[in-house]
Amino acid sequence: MKFYKITGIVFIIMSGLIYTLEKGFSLLSTSIVRAGFFSGAKTGGVPEIEASGFFGNLYVPLFLILGLLFIIYGFLKK
Repeated sequence: MKFYKITGIVFIIMSGLIYTLEKGFSLLSTSIVRAGFFSGAKTGGVPEIEASGFFGNLYVPLFLILGLLFIIYGFLKK
């Protein structure tokens, strides 16, 4: 069915979009902390910039797996 293929593609795109936004915002927020450290007194250790991982958000792998399952089901149903 075409419905399952389209739904699968939408889930995969949403998974990628959520992952990209989350990784970008986490890099931005930790960079702001690091910039504040360098503009201040520079005492203590330098904060590490940590990007969120693939499995850091439950919805990213869930949407990816659902998308793949919908696409596979759409091709098998055909």
